[in-house]
Amino acid sequence: MRNIRRNLVSSSINIVGMSIAISFAVSIFIFTDIMRSMDSFHSNANRIYQITNYVEGEGGQNMWSDSPMLLCPAMKKDHPSVETYSRIEYRSASVKHKTDVFDELVTFVDPDFFKMFDYEMVTGEKAVLENKSQIVISHDMALKYFKDEDPIGKDLSFKFLNGAIKRFSVGAVLEKYPYNASMQFSFFIPIENFRDLRFEGTEGWSFMTDGSFIMLEEGESISSIYDSFDSYINVQHGSNPEWKVESFEAIRLDDLSSKAYQIEGSISGGAHPAGTLALTIIAVFLLAMACFNFMNISVVSASKRLKEIGLRKVMGGVKKEIVYQFMVVNLLKCFFALIVGFLLSYFLLLPLFDVMVPELDVQFRTNDASSMVIFLVGLLVTVGVISGLYPSFYISKFDAISIFKGKEKFGSKNLLSKVLLGFQFFLAVMTIIGCFIFTEQNLHLSSKSWGYDPTGTMSVYVANEEQYELLKNEIVNHPAVDFHTSSDLLIGRSVRKISLEQGDRQLGVRRLSVSEDYFATFRLNIKEGRALTDRAEDRVGRVVVNESFVKAMDWTDPVGKTFSHDSTMYSVVGVVQDFHYYDFFSAIEPVMIRGLESSDVRYLSIQVKPDRLAEIEAYARQSWQKIAPDDPFDRIFQEDVFERFYTENRGNTGLLLLITGITIILACLGLYGLLSFNVQSKLKEFSVRKVLGAEPNAIIRIVAKQYFWVLLISFMIGAPLGSFGMYNLIVTVFPEPKAVTVLPFIVAMFIILLTLIITVAGQISKAIRVNPSELLRSE
Repeated sequence: MRNIRRNLVSSSINIVGMSIAISFAVSIFIFTDIMRSMDSFHSNANRIYQITNYVEGEGGQNMWSDSPMLLCPAMKKDHPSVETYSRIEYRSASVKHKTDVFDELVTFVDPDFFKMFDYEMVTGEKAVLENKSQIVISHDMALKYFKDEDPIGKDLSFKFLNGAIKRFSVGAVLEKYPYNASMQFSFFIPIENFRDLRFEGTEGWSFMTDGSFIMLEEGESISSIYDSFDSYINVQHGSNPEWKVESFEAIRLDDLSSKAYQIEGSISGGAHPAGTLALTIIAVFLLAMACFNFMNISVVSASKRLKEIGLRKVMGGVKKEIVYQFMVVNLLKCFFALIVGFLLSYFLLLPLFDVMVPELDVQFRTNDASSMVIFLVGLLVTVGVISGLYPSFYISKFDAISIFKGKEKFGSKNLLSKVLLGFQFFLAVMTIIGCFIFTEQNLHLSSKSWGYDPTGTMSVYVANEEQYELLKNEIVNHPAVDFHTSSDLLIGRSVRKISLEQGDRQLGVRRLSVSEDYFATFRLNIKEGRALTDRAEDRVGRVVVNESFVKAMDWTDPVGKTFSHDSTMYSVVGVVQDFHYYDFFSAIEPVMIRGLESSDVRYLSIQVKPDRLAEIEAYARQSWQKIAPDDPFDRIFQEDVFERFYTENRGNTGLLLLITGITIILACLGLYGLLSFNVQSKLKEFSVRKVLGAEPNAIIRIVAKQYFWVLLISFMIGAPLGSFGMYNLIVTVFPEPKAVTVLPFIVAMFIILLTLIITVAGQISKAIRVNPSELLRSE
């Protein structure tokens, strides 16, 4: 403690730098712990499997969450190792309680769902789904519909898209979902009702449900199931030749979240592992920088203690005792840094993470307290040993006689310090360049064209053709409306994917059904041919395809080409420019746009003057109250459909800028500590030079030249390595990454130089202002 107080500046730099790196490491540990422990609260997680399937698509096989509705019952019948199962089927419905009505996504599940999955209940029994007239609702839905009332026994009315209406009573309410629950649902309806509600096309092996889960008996292996998959594939092929399952795969529940990014239509949430890996690597880099900083300052500041070391050796101190003393001091500093870093993570970094990534609900918590303790102890030992072991052994080997004779010139050239500083700035440059390249990619995506102009476009969801006609008659004659159209789905919200069989391969295609003026309403750009009309010949057998469709089919003159799907022959009448129907993380796939049957209409879309959009929305809302007062008014501004993507993108950019700031602070702390020691040790030399007539520029060159080449070499090596590593990461995340430009290098170099100038300015000023009369009067 006395040594820390006597060397307060160097000790403070060490503790602050290490605490910043530790705070980031702790925050990333908590973040990765959330990802690693997804669904671990389910006691049967190691016995529950989702059955996914592979379907041949463009570029290879794609894994899909969907599986045949009849697969689970067949597996239960054929395999004694299957204890039970549950299917998951999503449907949209308008849910009404008293005067409150909202559009919701409801979930049909089998009766044993809550016997398989450990979702805790506030009230109710796990067997509640055995009664087909009762449902289970989430904690949030209980507050939304019933507020402070007891929901048990209360009725909710569900109106589904096919027009079916059914009332259910609330039989159970769930607790709040655990923070590491990858699957969260609002309403659970017994799947027996699914057939009663008469949804079309849901019979037989041809119908694919959103998810199928089985739970094995204790001690059974999933390998016993795989042998029978081929027989199920043959049955499925015979019933649905347009969507041929190539193979099935069983994914264990405790692995499901980590593989969710690979699964089309996944019902499990989970971050892309590339992002978690990148954050972990950055945390290691920051810790390494802090350790190099610690080592550097410890080694160079030890020159102040040479006589102390010599005296201890003369009085009988051995090398082991000196190593022990330095290591204890070092571990004590690291312990203080650990406490400060822990507090920084709790009060600063994790709240920032929570703001930047709101959908993850990042809080200071861990799935297992013992793992946090082990991590913190391991972190303390690791950084304490790495940062202190070399300085301790290096300092303890000094010879006492050489020290007292003045022959020990330790610190005169500082070769070791320069090497450590070089490593530190090498890691800093790699991190900063990588962050700026990723930031440039995010900024590029933020300004990227959607392939169409969304301004002034508003869509309203309608339950059926009758609602559509009534609403259209109310608003399309408004003077502010330029165009109107209808569709079965909405780009940016949902676009159905089908499988198109072409020869010996299956092509994954997005399908959209529209009426006349759709392309004008959404300002989609027709590249060749023409748009669809409402004429009878365009409603059946005519399609407009996108550029990706043409490329996938290897057509050179696409207009007039034909292809078949679902026993219908289609002729291409136009080619539309590629447009993004989801976010920019998803690659643009082939799209076919066909005519709309009046019974399939679900959206009325209008194009208005942007400055009158709010006026039209209010007018449409008022009209809706007369048309369907019992149904929610679900309107979508097309400009808002990518808002979730932009929010995530802004969060990523903010996180990268935070990492860049931490990296710069660590690099500058190391340089400041080394430079302050160097200037302090040369003040008498500078005094002599000033007496002999040295100009300030000469002193500046002396101070700066020994570090200039170190920093330049670090930049020359770190910049290309950082850009190479980050670009390879970007390629795995973004389907169409922007090529790396020189701009991130220029910006990074400017920021690094600016911060270095600010860092060294004070020390150079001290060297220039040195007063020879004060320092040399005793010489």
